Amino acid sequence: MDLTTVAVPHTLTHLKPLLPAPPARILEVGCGRGALASALADLGYEVTGVDRNAEVAAAARTRGVPVIEADVLDVSGEYDVVLFTRSLHHAENLDAILTHAATLLAPGGQLIIEEFAWERVDHAAAHFVYDNRALLVAAGLLDADHPSGDLLDAWIGGHDSLHPGSAMLTALSRVGSDLTTVDTSILWRLVDGRGGSWTEPATHAADALNTIREAEERRIACGMLPSVGLLASVRR
Repeated sequence: MDLTTVAVPHTLTHLKPLLPAPPARILEVGCGRGALASALADLGYEVTGVDRNAEVAAAARTRGVPVIEADVLDVSGEYDVVLFTRSLHHAENLDAILTHAATLLAPGGQLIIEEFAWERVDHAAAHFVYDNRALLVAAGLLDADHPSGDLLDAWIGGHDSLHPGSAMLTALSRVGSDLTTVDTSILWRLVDGRGGSWTEPATHAADALNTIREAEERRIACGMLPSVGLLASVRR
């Protein structure tokens, strides 16, 4: 089982209400191995992926996803939706990339981002991430390092080079109107950390991640954890 598919149902649950009806044309920026793009195509959307990484672009093509192997700043064409999936936080210049993305939209088209607001993480959320990571390592499902010292400091130090969610939302609002935001769980998708590797069988890892997601969502619902994940949309 490909673990990149585990998050697809969760993403679709929150994404579908924001999307126009099929067969709208969607450009997914940072499509990776194409799990989400393939699922959107199965729903009847006309999906094109964009990724600079040749290896993952090739993997997406094996799923039947047409992929432009380039930086989105070099992409042209017209789409009903430009969708950034956990790629915008790496942008060198938020305003430049979103301004260009807006030029790719048909009249009335949408810019949508799926992201995480790392700056919302507090001590409870940091402990949730790293304690679950340690449990997965102890269970033999994950090979990853555990930080030393204060866990919130470790989280901040591992993410402060990325754009925070607030900056992405502000930049998004500058290039479109009718900003819509949806808060979601996402810490469960971040427990593997940078450089962590999953062991086999992957189905066990998928079950563990879904269990962690359910635990995160229960804690968000009762105010024990912040909502760190977000989706946001603006219209041209």
